[in-house]
Amino acid sequence: MRADLSSKVALVTGSSKGIGKAIAIRFAENGADVVVNARNPGPALEVVEQVKALGQKARFEQADIHDYRQVEQMVGNVTGEFGKIDILVANGGAAGPPPQPFREIDPEAYSACIESHLFSRLYCIRAVLGHMIERQCGTIVAITTDAGRTPTQGESLIGGAAAALVLMTKVLALENARHRVRINTICTTVTRDTPGYEKAMSDDSTHLYELFRKAEKRMPFGMNRPDDIAQLALFLASEDSGQITGQVFSISGGLSFPG
Repeated sequence: MRADLSSKVALVTGSSKGIGKAIAIRFAENGADVVVNARNPGPALEVVEQVKALGQKARFEQADIHDYRQVEQMVGNVTGEFGKIDILVANGGAAGPPPQPFREIDPEAYSACIESHLFSRLYCIRAVLGHMIERQCGTIVAITTDAGRTPTQGESLIGGAAAALVLMTKVLALENARHRVRINTICTTVTRDTPGYEKAMSDDSTHLYELFRKAEKRMPFGMNRPDDIAQLALFLASEDSGQITGQVFSISGGLSFPG
């Protein structure tokens, strides 16, 4: 699809690779200036150059979204440079233990999992909200896992954190509708061409490899690719979805059908 994001400034966190990169490029193709975020420059600077090659302004912001102070500083840098943030995509790679039965997860790893799947998104949302409320406009799209909508074996902690974000999407949308700030969430499942997928498929002796293979076989419409998520993110970021807020969308290739 095509959308008009001209004159918009989009901050896409975790956008050096995979889903975040696809969203950053898709936004630039549709007229947005894009702030690319990652913990390390490397591939992120390549994304910046790709955005510039499309005729849009681009900036790299180095920040760890698991640290609120770094996120807050990043938002300040962006508003100082561009004067505004119209769109936030709260995205980022997962940390903490991989999918496994709950009884096998070290309790010491609980906090890292919750921080990665929940707090990292909340930090980004919290950091931009004041700015968007002051301007009385803004669009936020959070990216999480479909395990937050569909019970998935081995993803008790991951799904629990994602489920919290799913509920908070609705509450935050309700709280901020009067400020003309829209908030929606996209839930994904196994997605090709992402760092997580490539790591899981690099070793066929692991439990995660078997899980991903089984999931792929159960997808009648094929496995997700980053651009599938980018297309929906573009729609939700644009005025074409101007009446949509507090909603949660699953992209799963027909793997699951959450209510």
